[in-house]
Amino acid sequence: MTSSLINQTFDVVVVGGGPMGLSTAYECAKAGKKVLVLEMSVFFNQSGSTGDLVRMFRTAYTEDFMATLAYQSMALWNDLEVQAGEPLRLMTGLLNFGDPNYGAGGPEGTLTGPIPNLKRYGLEYTQLTRDEIEAHFPFQNLPDEWIGIDMPDNGVINVSLLVRTLYRLCEKLGVTLLQYADVKHIHPDERDPTLWRVQGLLGSDKGPSAVPRAFNFSARKIAITCGAFVNHVLYPSFGFSLNLEIWEMVFEYYAIDPTIAFPKMWFQFAEDTPLATPSSNLFYGFPSVPWGPPNLARIAVDTATRIIADPSQRSHSEIAVQDLERTRESGADPIPVFAGQCLQTNVYDNMFVLDYVPERLLPGAGPRREKSIAVFTAGWGMKFVPLIGKAMKELLVDGGTTEYDISQFKMDRGEGQIIRPGP
Repeated sequence: MTSSLINQTFDVVVVGGGPMGLSTAYECAKAGKKVLVLEMSVFFNQSGSTGDLVRMFRTAYTEDFMATLAYQSMALWNDLEVQAGEPLRLMTGLLNFGDPNYGAGGPEGTLTGPIPNLKRYGLEYTQLTRDEIEAHFPFQNLPDEWIGIDMPDNGVINVSLLVRTLYRLCEKLGVTLLQYADVKHIHPDERDPTLWRVQGLLGSDKGPSAVPRAFNFSARKIAITCGAFVNHVLYPSFGFSLNLEIWEMVFEYYAIDPTIAFPKMWFQFAEDTPLATPSSNLFYGFPSVPWGPPNLARIAVDTATRIIADPSQRSHSEIAVQDLERTRESGADPIPVFAGQCLQTNVYDNMFVLDYVPERLLPGAGPRREKSIAVFTAGWGMKFVPLIGKAMKELLVDGGTTEYDISQFKMDRGEGQIIRPGP
């Protein structure tokens, strides 16, 4: 890092170099802004929510506003793939199946709840009986009353290709990309009321054993997109944190018979098994994909036994045995080929946080600094990557408004259930 870089002022500094941060940087750079991305770890790391090979792209949402965002994201994904020069998704379709009476309040809505929204946007779907599910898919011995909803406008996101593509597009637009850049503090520039100072330590690409050097950048606007690590920036800088529940999500890969049709992504809806500690029967899975190991299918339970408040508490190599056992109960081969985990960041209502840092919590706040720092954190967000990047750009660059309805994602919603004083 040269002294000339240290002394530069950036229009937008993005804290966090995962898919959300890179998408934000890409959109801001497309708008002609000078952009810097600071990634605490290496780019393309597996330490947060981006671990593993696949994620869902889906349009099936019970909530009207989420269904609208999913529909709006379809065109943005198409445009991003044009810019990439290759597909970033495998459009396998999605089979949701299970108990048609599965109740509301779960993390994924209900089985039949998305149907009105699919109709509203003219998205194709086919309703299947139990017998039709068993005839066309490898699921067997399902309860008689179960039904399925087959939706073709859904697919599997190639996670590794997505993040590398966004990185490449950022490079092409002149975005400055720094890894091992650990942001320690954000504070007002004492000499210029329009600027913030972003301070931290920059390690060497040779590894964490190298002695880091201090950095101190100037920024007109800041996007904080570091997922589960968001409080590592918010509390030292602004004296508050977000009340997070971080799920250590477990997934497993199972060998499948290549002669058995396993063509698409799927999600099972069923009530919990009523034990002393209720056992979730929400499972989801992916087909074998061309960029992954052949004849292996990824299956996971849609909950987590181990819930933490900060990434420093994660168990790393120890995977929750209960979640492994629940996944085996989904009916797969009883022996997984390999297993892993990633961090999913939640707040009380399982929705996103996408908002400005409230003016009352900004040090040195004033009319020239209000609406200058935006935050995104959440789980379940990979399917919205290009939309979130564009919304963040609109908030920071285009006068503080966005064409997307993000009113459900306010930081101070829920009467104080998200923002809390202290670490």
